[in-house]
Amino acid sequence: MLNDIRYAMRGLRRNPGFTAIAVATLALGIGANTAIFSIVNGVLLRPLPFADPGRLVQLNETVAPFGIGAVAYPDLDDFRRQSTSFEAMIAYVPGSRNLQDIAEPERIATVAAERGLFRMLGIEPVAGRTFRDDDPSNVVVIGAGFAKRHFAGDPSPVGSKITLDGEGFTVIGVMPDRFQFPYRASHTELWIPWEPAPQWAHNRSYHADFVAARLKPGVGIDAARNELGVIAKRLEAQYPDTNRGRGVRITPLSDVVVGPVRNSLLVLLGAVGLVLLVSCANVANLLLARATARTREVAIRAALGAGRLRLIRQFLTESVLLALGAGLLAIAMATWGTDLLLQFAANQIPRSWEIGLDWHVLEFLLGICVITGIGFGLAPAISAARADLQTGLKETSGRASAGRGRLRDGLVVAEVSLAFVLLVGAGLLLRTFLHLQATPTGMVTENVLTLHVSGGAAASRYRELEERVTQIPGVRAAGFTQFLPLQDWNWTGHFTIDGRPRENPARQPVAELRFVTPGYFHALGIPLLKGRGLTDDDTSDTPPVILINEALARQYFPNENPIGRHTDRGTIVGVVGDVHQASLDRAPAPEIYHPVAQNAAQTDSGMSLVVSAKLPPEKLVSAVRAAIHEVDPRQVMFNVKTMQRVIADSLSDLNLYLWLMGLFAGLALLLATAGIYGVVSYAVSRRTHEIGIRMALGAERWDVLGMVLRRTLVLAGVGVVFGTAGALAVTRVLAKFLFDVKPTDPATFAAVAALLGCVAVLAGLIPARRASGVDPVEALRYE
Repeated sequence: MLNDIRYAMRGLRRNPGFTAIAVATLALGIGANTAIFSIVNGVLLRPLPFADPGRLVQLNETVAPFGIGAVAYPDLDDFRRQSTSFEAMIAYVPGSRNLQDIAEPERIATVAAERGLFRMLGIEPVAGRTFRDDDPSNVVVIGAGFAKRHFAGDPSPVGSKITLDGEGFTVIGVMPDRFQFPYRASHTELWIPWEPAPQWAHNRSYHADFVAARLKPGVGIDAARNELGVIAKRLEAQYPDTNRGRGVRITPLSDVVVGPVRNSLLVLLGAVGLVLLVSCANVANLLLARATARTREVAIRAALGAGRLRLIRQFLTESVLLALGAGLLAIAMATWGTDLLLQFAANQIPRSWEIGLDWHVLEFLLGICVITGIGFGLAPAISAARADLQTGLKETSGRASAGRGRLRDGLVVAEVSLAFVLLVGAGLLLRTFLHLQATPTGMVTENVLTLHVSGGAAASRYRELEERVTQIPGVRAAGFTQFLPLQDWNWTGHFTIDGRPRENPARQPVAELRFVTPGYFHALGIPLLKGRGLTDDDTSDTPPVILINEALARQYFPNENPIGRHTDRGTIVGVVGDVHQASLDRAPAPEIYHPVAQNAAQTDSGMSLVVSAKLPPEKLVSAVRAAIHEVDPRQVMFNVKTMQRVIADSLSDLNLYLWLMGLFAGLALLLATAGIYGVVSYAVSRRTHEIGIRMALGAERWDVLGMVLRRTLVLAGVGVVFGTAGALAVTRVLAKFLFDVKPTDPATFAAVAALLGCVAVLAGLIPARRASGVDPVEALRYE
């Protein structure tokens, strides 16, 4: 084996051009696979960084027609008392607070959690301690990043004071550098004790935002689910007015964290695997050409006693060395590619801060190098070892056998087929993206600025802020809303219509809920279709009123005028146009707009300001900030974006997958083009004598050109046929990512087939022109 390795390395050094091309081709495929696997490893395969994470779950209640939702706090209390499957159940509420007593107030992501949170997770602080059951509500545990930013000169921030929303807190502990709970786009940096208000204990309309729990050792999820299901049925019988139709769902915490991206990452891993197969086919073709040139050498080795297995081992040693060399280059490519991907897409990838090249990734890299080295080297090795001894000893030109030619053609067909599958996938995603971009949003998005202001202000103060911002030169209109469109907040609620029979809670009418100021509709250009809009006269001293959208009017008032109808949420005074609240690929749902002035409690978590401008909205940011601080100097502005950026962010996941699939498809197309060119060029060089005879007998240049291009198009055509069959089978996995496009979209398939045909012609044109320019006299002397 050492002799084989030494000989293989000498042979590769003597052919630096071949070696460089093969290593670079393989490095593209191996590097791309390693980069995506490092993400899959960090997100899907690595266990959550908690003690025994397999026993951590999330609890939700299920209520038709909402699906899953938050757990009513009294129900949670009953689950704790009556169940025997859990060590702990902890309620927590993600939010944000204004950090004050610093030069520039800062909005900090926080979690208010019951005091047993850290004990349940099994994580110890790096300094101080975590919550005790007797801790007051004004203590705080901080993250390592927060400690570095705000206590850089303090060796121990434990005992320090910070001010959040005007309330003083004492730091009692610092969590490890990469600790994160819960997993979300904005990293949590502060954890604060939380306990329900006294009225929560018996009112089953109060819900804990989230509940995490730890199963007891040896208790499976199914057993715990069955136990809670029995308790839920018991509560339904005991409290029919509130618990009718309620069930319980238990989800492993790892699924909650990575579930939304699992299928996407696996699809990308499959796509990049196809790129590696194309790379392998390309290098296998190079090795076949090299084996043809070494026919005489192989024959001499066989004549001297080398058996077929010995020859195969020699060739496989060379191919594995090529793959290992490519692996070294792939490490640098994967590191660069992963860093670049995380730089642009960290917010779309959960656990992004845990992604990196570790030993698992390096083991994957080594394994894939060995497997691919054997995979792409096996066919050329067998082909070379099976060469006829007598023919090989007589061979002087290294002319390829018919069998090797068919094998080379088959490899090119495979490359084209795989490239076709990837290009169709990228094309379907591109069409989806273009369809979504062209979908009417129901609002004006050009020259619109959005930003969030912190809570704590009275409802009247938001109206004052709205009026002050409207006075800024260049502002057309301004208004506040609890939630911006296209954010998929799923903030819904039941309502009843006077004069209609009351349904049980599971079948009551349901609508998206939005709390807005009067200027909101003008700022986003949402049309008023019937009745009147909200006004300054709709206050807490007047009867409650609501606006509904067109979708709600169609669904619940199909043959009547809804204006003036009374509901338990207020009197309907107007109907406005539909707006996509969840996402562009979902039809607008029924929606109710409440005036903020009549629902002051909804402003506690802050409001989003929407500003319609007569000039580029970026130029108004400083003026808007100054106007807000004039009215309320304590307000903190954050999440400053144009409305077009809000729309772009709503498409960011699809955009990421589109770019990656496009990149992989482009690599496959480039490699397939190189493969077509290599095979056709090689075939032309081996047929120089034949071409000279044809031209000597009267063949024209166009005849030779057509002969070569026909071979090119046949290879591409067969590849497209097999690729179409493969794409029809594979693109079904993309169905969940598509909008208004079928996985079998004929236009996409036809466009990709045409593209590959054009590329094949271009790839074959250079060798075809070279063949048509052969001098018959020189060609006849070729042998």
